[in-house]
Amino acid sequence: MIRVITNEDYENVLKLSEFAFQYTISEQELESTIKKLDKQYIIGDFEKDDLKAKLHIYSLEVNIKNRVFKMGGVASVATWPEVRRTRKVAQLIEEGLHWMNMKEFDISYLHPFYVPFYRKFGWELICTDKTYTIQKEDLMFLHSQSGNIVRKSKEEALPSLMSLYRSFTENNNSMLIRDKSWWTDVVLNKGEHVVFHVNEENEADGYMIYSLENRELIVHEVIVLNESMKKDFWNFICQHDSMVSTVKWKSYEGDPLTLILPNPRVQTDIHPYFMGRIVNVQRFLEKYPFFIQGEKPLILHVSDPVCNWNNGSFFLEGEAIKIFQKEKGICNNSPRKGLRMDIGILTAVLLGHQDPIQLYKLGTIQGEEQQLKLLIDIIPPLGSSLLFDFF
Repeated sequence: MIRVITNEDYENVLKLSEFAFQYTISEQELESTIKKLDKQYIIGDFEKDDLKAKLHIYSLEVNIKNRVFKMGGVASVATWPEVRRTRKVAQLIEEGLHWMNMKEFDISYLHPFYVPFYRKFGWELICTDKTYTIQKEDLMFLHSQSGNIVRKSKEEALPSLMSLYRSFTENNNSMLIRDKSWWTDVVLNKGEHVVFHVNEENEADGYMIYSLENRELIVHEVIVLNESMKKDFWNFICQHDSMVSTVKWKSYEGDPLTLILPNPRVQTDIHPYFMGRIVNVQRFLEKYPFFIQGEKPLILHVSDPVCNWNNGSFFLEGEAIKIFQKEKGICNNSPRKGLRMDIGILTAVLLGHQDPIQLYKLGTIQGEEQQLKLLIDIIPPLGSSLLFDFF
């Protein structure tokens, strides 16, 4: 039986999490962990009173081309080994998507343990992460005098951190909208130290969150309003050369850092990071900032393996969206007009992570070339699709 988790179930929820994700919650961490559970919507599959599987959903928001979309963050999906492969997790995912649709979420993100598994439920990769591993001998200073580096306590830093991050999201895409509690509970726990880049007008125009342990410096997050400021952060890192053997700089795929490094041939690891899926196509398309010109409509034929309310044909003409749906999905015979794609591909395209032309060549988008050109023309320039957060 699937039901909503209450605080009376928290002990069993935490036991399953500790087992599945192989960690231990200390007594000092217990109170803060329970407070985090209070902010999540959690559903579980029970046999009598025994919790067998669970799924958590965070109620969050993301910025897509300076428009706010309600996002359900799926996390901590777990089951006991003895009941795996009995569709318990599948049923929780389906129930979670129905709940998100009922609560008018637009999109859902998750960090996959196994990409093919979540693709079966409509999620698709929407961003990657990049990590540079730099050896001590490559810490060579650059010529730069564009500002100063100023260290602040986390409490003192918070207002400027929030402001700079907000400005950065305006020129990038798909990023989490962080409220104050997310900063204090999640972001500022990533690293011990916060430093700012301060310009000649004594204004903060960039920040870095980092930690230092066992002769390794880890850059958890860097936000700059001008890429040239990274030279000053690089020189600041070089000042740690007597204290470190390696530097790990966590970043995103479109980061041009190697263009300024004295030795760009450093170890660079790029991995798929988060997946996303549109929860309700009609609601998402109505919010999405299409750049529509002319009178010819764009026709999208969408298939969704889980959410039947998304199966259908969507006509985008001006600001109007007309919907033609079938009880069992889109037309059995391939329609002659428009473009055909599944919910995951539609998500990846509209978030700017995948090129529609390449997907058309691969056959994951099918249909008329004129409609493909129209799709490309009406999608606004999105900037990098990236995410610095984890849940």
